[in-house]
Amino acid sequence: MNGEVAVVSFESGYWLQVWQAETESPFPLMVDSARDAYRAYGLEQSLLRSWGPKNLWHYAKARMRGQRAHSTGGDTTQLGGDFIIDAAGVVRLAYRSHDPTDRPPVSTLLTAFQTLQKAT
Repeated sequence: MNGEVAVVSFESGYWLQVWQAETESPFPLMVDSARDAYRAYGLEQSLLRSWGPKNLWHYAKARMRGQRAHSTGGDTTQLGGDFIIDAAGVVRLAYRSHDPTDRPPVSTLLTAFQTLQKAT
């Protein structure tokens, strides 16, 4: 496959190091402390959706299963997303998270990526 996965974060310093240590992410990491990419891709901030009942219930269930949430000391209201962008800069898949637990299935990302590979 031709392509790369990259992680973009607005965090830097200590909390970014904590996240990297806890997730053991093997992907290149880009820091966007000014959140220019977040704004450009329409990623919102929401206190209600970040700490609303749905999200709190998700973390409570995970805790009951013995899982623990990743540490954070940064802005917990910033919502993320997943994007597949082709070599020309055209967004082929855009998934903006409605809350911190909202992520597309990996199969959706892989299908979009594989479709892009076949087109090139």
